[in-house]
Amino acid sequence: MCFSATASFVGAGVIGAAGVATLALVRDKHQLPFAALPLLFAIHQALEGWTWLELDGAADAHLTGPGVHMWVLFAWAILPIYVPWAVWLMEKDPRRRTWLNVPMVVGGLLAVFMLYLSVQPEIGVQVIARNLAYELGVPFSGAWLAVPYVFATCFAPMMSSYRWVIALGVGNLIAMTIAAVIKAADYSSIWCTLAAFLSLIVFGHYLSQYTGRFVGRPVGSGSPAAQPG
Repeated sequence: MCFSATASFVGAGVIGAAGVATLALVRDKHQLPFAALPLLFAIHQALEGWTWLELDGAADAHLTGPGVHMWVLFAWAILPIYVPWAVWLMEKDPRRRTWLNVPMVVGGLLAVFMLYLSVQPEIGVQVIARNLAYELGVPFSGAWLAVPYVFATCFAPMMSSYRWVIALGVGNLIAMTIAAVIKAADYSSIWCTLAAFLSLIVFGHYLSQYTGRFVGRPVGSGSPAAQPG
């Protein structure tokens, strides 16, 4: 998380508690990967706290520890394929499942490339305005990676038939825009912090399903009685 190790660990605790509560509400095993997002983001925030501790007050360093490598792997290599796959797995509309194949392929290709960049002995980390900027040595402008990344992580949820999932995609797109406007260099750290708290929308999705509220059912669905348990 931005600002400090303490902020990262506190944020991880709050989001982690919501993540555990989210998993407790899941009724369908096909929705477990999507339901795990808040808990995964909580772990991710804890990893950034670990990175702050490794920096030990330095403003610029090349880190070799597992914490920074796992942070980068999750943010850049895992999320682009995990998000569209999790949305695809829970989707019941055959047409929308077909649509979701596209961001899964795009995310998969991006994940392979980012995995290649992430597996290096050292990762450069800079503190910029109390945020962390990660240097992966991308051989071209990082803006070229933004398009497939946004498509996989934001537009895939927007293809869902579930209102809360669509809201997550829209919220993440807004968060990415805000992060890009605020800071270019430490964009990924700022966005991941915003996305972590946006993952609480996932809790809202399962809470609405658990309580049987209309907003938790797919777009175009009928009455509550017509829905499967």
